[in-house]
Amino acid sequence: MTEHAAPKATGSAPAADLAGQVADVVRAEFDQVVPHLVAALKRDRAFDALAERLQTAERRLDARRERPTMTSLLALLHRLRHLDIDPEIFGSIDAEIVEILRQAGYREFGEVGEPFDPGRHEALEGRTIGGGGVVRQVFASGLASFDEVVVRAKVHVEPEPASARPVGYPSEHEPLTPVSEA
Repeated sequence: MTEHAAPKATGSAPAADLAGQVADVVRAEFDQVVPHLVAALKRDRAFDALAERLQTAERRLDARRERPTMTSLLALLHRLRHLDIDPEIFGSIDAEIVEILRQAGYREFGEVGEPFDPGRHEALEGRTIGGGGVVRQVFASGLASFDEVVVRAKVHVEPEPASARPVGYPSEHEPLTPVSEA
């Protein structure tokens, strides 16, 4: 039983001092290394962010190369939507073409009731008051890729109702502005 006795107090003081000295040296080394580790991690994160931006740029370039094909596919979709064919067949074809566009990174836009935006909409009919209007009919949807408009939606636009206009907005009594002049 005496084999497992606790160490004597006289011999443990130098060991404790040595352990304290080692801990101090390790802390000092660690304090010198930490800033370098943090800097390396920041560089690694910056590299990841740069790699992600490059991948996004590559996808955008690929999308630009595909634009003629996708705009032709959208034009085909618009023509199909104006044909008088079996609704079941039409629904299947329509869904397939929309899915092809979606998988390529494109999406259709243009809905009745949304604010008229000359950058997103081409007004074929209608007028606005002070340049502001609302889409009342969509003749053909638009196409966007990465939030960049590829094809503007073809729409009929009307002035916003008076209740929706901000204070100081031109009144209905002012002359209507043709969309082409807005």
